[in-house]
Amino acid sequence: MKVTVAGSGYESFVISACLAEMGNIITHYSQTPPSSVHNMSFHEPGLPAMLESNTSARRLSFTADIGQASDCDLCILALGHTDAVDEQAVAFAAQFGDALKTPSILVNSSPTSLGVTESMLQAAQSSGSTVSIVCYPVFLKEGEGVEDFMRPDRIILGTENYEVRSTMVSLLRPFSRQKDRVTPMSVRDAELTRLAASAMLATRISLMNEIAAIAESFGADIEAVRSGIGADSRIGYSYLYPGVGYGGVCLPGDIKELINEASAKNIEPVLLNAVLQRNSMQQNWAMSSLTDCLGDLRGKQIAIWGLAFRPETADVSGSAAIVLIRQLLDAGATIAAYDPMAMESASQALGNQPGVTFCNHQYDALTESDALVLMTEWKPFRQPDFNAIGKLLKQQVIIDGRNQYDAAALKQAGFTYRGVGRGNRE
Repeated sequence: MKVTVAGSGYESFVISACLAEMGNIITHYSQTPPSSVHNMSFHEPGLPAMLESNTSARRLSFTADIGQASDCDLCILALGHTDAVDEQAVAFAAQFGDALKTPSILVNSSPTSLGVTESMLQAAQSSGSTVSIVCYPVFLKEGEGVEDFMRPDRIILGTENYEVRSTMVSLLRPFSRQKDRVTPMSVRDAELTRLAASAMLATRISLMNEIAAIAESFGADIEAVRSGIGADSRIGYSYLYPGVGYGGVCLPGDIKELINEASAKNIEPVLLNAVLQRNSMQQNWAMSSLTDCLGDLRGKQIAIWGLAFRPETADVSGSAAIVLIRQLLDAGATIAAYDPMAMESASQALGNQPGVTFCNHQYDALTESDALVLMTEWKPFRQPDFNAIGKLLKQQVIIDGRNQYDAAALKQAGFTYRGVGRGNRE
C-alpha cells in the first residue's frame, strides 16, 4: 500500500519504519526531513537500523513537499504532544486536502483533543477534495515504540465507513496475524479510548503510590502487598509498581485534557484531579527520604542514578529526577548525576545549573557523595557492586525510588536503605 506518514516526533518515525518493514511504500513527510536516521532528537532502540534498511530498500523516503506527500492511498498524521497539537492537526488536514488530486483517507494518530478528528475532516474537505477520516490512536511507550507497534495489545479504529475500515484492517493485518486485535468503533469512541487508557494507567500508578505511603507509615512492605493484590486475576500485576511518580508528556497531558473536557461539560473530575495531586506529591518522596536519613542537606553531595523519566529514552519531560535536583539545590546541596542517555537533555532542562555535575560513569557519581538515589530503573543499575558503593559513599545511604534492591541484604551489609512503601526498614 502507498502510505504517507506525517510528523517529526518519534511516533511518526516508528510508524513509518514498521509499515515499511511489512512491504508498504512509505513517504515520510515533515517540514524538516532528517539529514540522517542516526542523528535523531530522540532514542528508540532498533529504530535507526529499521529506517536505514527500509530507505536502502526504497520502501521509505523522506520529503518536505506536500504535493508528493499527498500522492498516497492514505495519510497517517502522527504529531507529538505539544500545546498546539490541535491547531497543527487541523492546519495539516487543510493543507493535505488542498494538495489532493484523487480521493484519499486521512488518519489521525495524533494526541489531539476530543472532537478534533472531525474538525480535521472538515478542514480537509474544505477545498472540495474527497477525504475520509479515521481515528487510529497508537499506544507507544518511549523506548519501546517499535516493539509496541509491531506487537500491539489492540488496534483501535475509529470510523463509521466500512470500506475505509477494511482498508485500515488490510494495512495493519501483519501486526495481528496470530489474533484479531482490531476493535472497530466510532471516531469519538476512539478519541476517548486513547485518553481513558492513559487515565486508567495513571490511576493505577497513583493508587499504588498512595498505598505505598500507607505501607511506609504502617511498617508494611509494599512489595509483599503488591504481590498479594496482583495475584488477583481481576487486578493483575501491570502498572502496580510504586515509585517516584509518572513523568513524560503523554500521561500528564492526557489526564489534564480529560480534566479540561470534563470541566467544560460541568462534570467535576474528582478522581482525575486526585490522580494528578498524588503524582505531584509522590515527586517529593525522594527529597523527604533524604532529609529523614541525613537531616540538613546543606553542604552535602547527593549521587543520583537516572535522569530520564523512564529507561531507554533521553527524555526528561516531567522527570521526578529533575524535580529532586531542583529541590536539592534549593536546600543547599550539590549533585553528582549519571544517566546512560539523558544527561545532555537534563542539563538543558536545568539551564546548566551550578552545583550539578554530570559524571562519565555511574560509580564516578558516588565519590564523596553522602547518599545514592536511584531515580530511573536502567538495566545497568539493577545489580550494581554494593561493596564498591559502600566504599565510595561517605555515608552508606541508599534511597531506592524504584524498589530495585533487596532491603534485607542491604541492611545486613550496613546500609541505611529507603524504598518506596517499604516500612522505613534499615
